[in-house]
Amino acid sequence: MFTRRTLFIVGAGASREVNFPVGTDLMGIIAGKLDIRFNDDWTVSRGDKRISEAVNTILPTMWPEVDPNPLYDAGRAISGAMSQAISIDNYLHTHSTDSLVVQMGKLGIAASILEAEANCLLNVDLSRDQSFGFDLVKNTWFSAFFQMLHEGVQRENLVDIFKNVSFITFNYDRCIEHYLAHAISNYYRVPLADAEAIVTETLRIEHPYGQVGRLPWQRSSTSSMMSFGYDFRGADLPHLAEQIRTFTERVDDDDMMERLHRQIAEAEVVIYLGFSYGEMNMQLMTVKEAGLRTVFGTTLGMSAPNKKVIEMDVRAAMGHADVATVNHAYYDDLTCVDFLRSYGKLIMRG
Repeated sequence: MFTRRTLFIVGAGASREVNFPVGTDLMGIIAGKLDIRFNDDWTVSRGDKRISEAVNTILPTMWPEVDPNPLYDAGRAISGAMSQAISIDNYLHTHSTDSLVVQMGKLGIAASILEAEANCLLNVDLSRDQSFGFDLVKNTWFSAFFQMLHEGVQRENLVDIFKNVSFITFNYDRCIEHYLAHAISNYYRVPLADAEAIVTETLRIEHPYGQVGRLPWQRSSTSSMMSFGYDFRGADLPHLAEQIRTFTERVDDDDMMERLHRQIAEAEVVIYLGFSYGEMNMQLMTVKEAGLRTVFGTTLGMSAPNKKVIEMDVRAAMGHADVATVNHAYYDDLTCVDFLRSYGKLIMRG
């Protein structure tokens, strides 16, 4: 159980441990999906057919414009630039004033993430009465985190399990919520619906870039619902894509930004997992409230000079430049699961 207010900031590298594509792999997938070509006026010969179906779903809302070609041209433009981009998010921010590019980019993201959910280690095929594969994920950060989370928490106090822990995830997927509901249900022997309610009502989690729909058990009057790993149709994509935000859109979301900054300002411990420390994301998380925090972070595959810059960027994001905001900092060239196993006691006890 976490006794200090602890914030996990999660990036794409964390999802890699359950077989999600990240970085250049994800951009390559999106590039392939948006490079839509036709043998004739109707038959898709290249690219993602479901995105083409989504374009046909969108067209009636664009009346009097009825020509799909500008959308397809925008998709092909994204496809041709992915090998140059830092990330799909950076590319969409660059072209934030081009509504067609943003729309096609979001469709590509939504389709890619939903497919990744279906193929990842966390997916459960309920139609085949499949049980959750906890053995499959025992060597991932999800399992290591849950062991830290439930230590000392008895079944009678289950409602307090997230009392001192929160998340900011820069991933579009719903892996964290999905896993934790199943993990609580299995470990504490409570109905899955009860575990889902605990996650919904007590876990503080922010998705600054949005997500590919709410899970069916997550309460929302405005967001579209989509089961984890659902075999979606093209007509599903436009509504789900609307829930994905560009950098510009998230900065304009005052309520979300206030919640996100409050989480950082209140945290005593901040842990970056699988995070790339990109400039846009660090800018988003910069707070003005000074406070002394202990920071942990994975830096797998990063050079020594870049690590020094990252440490400076993190300190700058944590508060006033002229006030000490980080009392201890621990960075290591480890995967997320190995990092939590190596630093778990220190994170929990300080």
